[in-house]
Amino acid sequence: MSSNDTKRQFLLERLLDAVKQCQIRFGGRKEIASDSDSRVTCLCAQFEAVLQHGLKRSRGLALTAAAIKQAAGFSSKNETGNSLIRTTPF
Repeated sequence: MSSNDTKRQFLLERLLDAVKQCQIRFGGRKEIASDSDSRVTCLCAQFEAVLQHGLKRSRGLALTAAAIKQAAGFSSKNETGNSLIRTTPF
């Protein structure tokens, strides 16, 4: 197994762990998951790391990441100005 494959596997395992933690905390509840919860922040960071794996760092990548976050609803604001994360069942 190459080092790239090992890193990819590590990233996927961390992402799966972050998803499981959010499911434990928010699964089956009508509560909105927000970025004030460390599990949500960790999940977003792990998802971003998986998406960026193997890509060169560039200004275009930063713009793409920002567009993905916005399209997914990661940057929407509620009335109090807190960032919200939409949760959907898997």
